[in-house]
Amino acid sequence: MYDMKLLERWAEFNRQKWGCRAVIRSFQAPGSNSRCESLFFFNRRGKLYLPPLNPYHPTLFHPTPTSKPHRLSSQWHEVAAQMILEMRASMGSAGFCLPPEFTDVRPFIWQGFEGRVKYTYYLEFPFRLENASGEIRGRIKRAASEGYYAKRTTNMNEVHSCLIGTETRQGFSHQLSLEDLELAQELLGEEAFRCYVCYSREGEPVSASVVLMLDPDRPQGWIAGSKVEHLSKGVVQLLQSVLLQDLSDLGMKGFDFAGANIPSVAKSKAPWGAYLVPYYLIKKPVFKDVLRVTWNWWRFGRFKRRFTQTKTPSG
Repeated sequence: MYDMKLLERWAEFNRQKWGCRAVIRSFQAPGSNSRCESLFFFNRRGKLYLPPLNPYHPTLFHPTPTSKPHRLSSQWHEVAAQMILEMRASMGSAGFCLPPEFTDVRPFIWQGFEGRVKYTYYLEFPFRLENASGEIRGRIKRAASEGYYAKRTTNMNEVHSCLIGTETRQGFSHQLSLEDLELAQELLGEEAFRCYVCYSREGEPVSASVVLMLDPDRPQGWIAGSKVEHLSKGVVQLLQSVLLQDLSDLGMKGFDFAGANIPSVAKSKAPWGAYLVPYYLIKKPVFKDVLRVTWNWWRFGRFKRRFTQTKTPSG
């Protein structure tokens, strides 16, 4: 369950970094003791959106004490109806990402919203390296044999230098300065903003990964980066194994890899033995969605025609 104090601090980081308005909303149906709390982000036009580097809108559901599935379902539907009132008033073209634990999006669909499925990988603890693929284990052995080692760090210069390595190699930007990393560390604290670095034999930081512990039971990956000249040595895999083992030793329930929606990203996360878990993006239908559906139908029809033409005639 999300820590509300940490969510307030995370909201403040997003306010300062992205210039958005971040508010924790509470929703409760009249006459009901169940409630829901969610971190809503609003852009400069006052529309609901999700800032960069946020996989979900952190949301907590507080039902009344009950073990009956139908009661839990009805209570969720009651608070979801209250959420929908807020979302109707403030949602633009961007969507609202529910965390993976929210699997019932029918209240939103019944009210005309679109529920798009997305995916993440979730690894249950205790962490067991033997559940990872042989390729992963082989890369870890290679990195260790060449003198690489990994551990936690509070030095944001080390983390930032590794992020720059990935940005240079892939031609994009995390949009995170050294000062941004230091701000997040100051606001969240070193325990909730956990940074890990892999070092060369000479002590050079070569790969870094940052974990957010907004939910103390379910930490999630945030950002990562590596220097290109060390990538083939298994440094990413060594770092990830040390990170996962550390979180497991702390008694966490599991780790959310926070996204598996890009083929190359999914390919790098799947071999760790995690479960593929869906989560949902709630959107208000807009004209762009009509164009997207039309485009997908055209692509499907084009592929079907090509497939039909290339089939070998029977007989």
